[in-house]
Amino acid sequence: MGFYAQNDRTKKNVMTVLVVALGLLVLHNQRLTVTDPENTYPKRLKRAIRVLLHPPANKLEEQLIGKGIACENSDRLYKKVASATVVVNADDAVGAGVFIGPRLIATAEHVVDGKSVRVFLPSVKEETLAEPGDPIGVESIHRVRGVDLAFISTKTPYPSWLELENSFEGESALMVVGHPNRKYYSLQKARIKKKDMLAASDYVLFKDNEIFFGNSGGAIVGCDGRLVGVVSMMSNFQNTRLKQGIGINSRTIANHREAARLG
Repeated sequence: MGFYAQNDRTKKNVMTVLVVALGLLVLHNQRLTVTDPENTYPKRLKRAIRVLLHPPANKLEEQLIGKGIACENSDRLYKKVASATVVVNADDAVGAGVFIGPRLIATAEHVVDGKSVRVFLPSVKEETLAEPGDPIGVESIHRVRGVDLAFISTKTPYPSWLELENSFEGESALMVVGHPNRKYYSLQKARIKKKDMLAASDYVLFKDNEIFFGNSGGAIVGCDGRLVGVVSMMSNFQNTRLKQGIGINSRTIANHREAARLG
């Protein structure tokens, strides 16, 4: 009897541990729906299944977020965009920015919302994905009032930057490169939504993507590598049909750069 009683207690203890662990997992997942909604456990599982069913052919595909990239030569395009994309740390927060000139970075204003702002250049190697590299000195920060846009001027020039898109008559396919809370620069597929709004709005709306926290200020580019905008935020996380990304478009970036007489 003693053996069976002890066995029953062991089973109950194991079940208790499993129930507690499951409860903690559920609680953490609920927290993620608020703090990091695109990285909840169901979505992690979904991406893991996709990778299992469709094994990646290279490092880029391994880190790819989304269901493939519509742009041709996505490897080369990723390297080009990542080479101009920086990681921005403001106090304890992390975001991204993109060079639009030798000493000028465009980013989202909320990315530089901190007392201490540090910028890290990309480290782009031939056979691996881009990751944060050496720091570069910040000379000044210009915050645009009323728009989630800011410019960072650096103390020294940098050789890689992206040209601003000045026409939106082409295809709607986009790529988004940023740096969520992980080691490598990410890559997402996207496409322009409501293209007719671009001419009368400060924003570019995009869909078919999964924007992670940390991607704010990252580059939104067309398949030709021109900068269409910088990531501002994601809305309607929990509604797949209504979910959309919101970026500050390149026309707005160009207008405020000229108005502030930045380089």
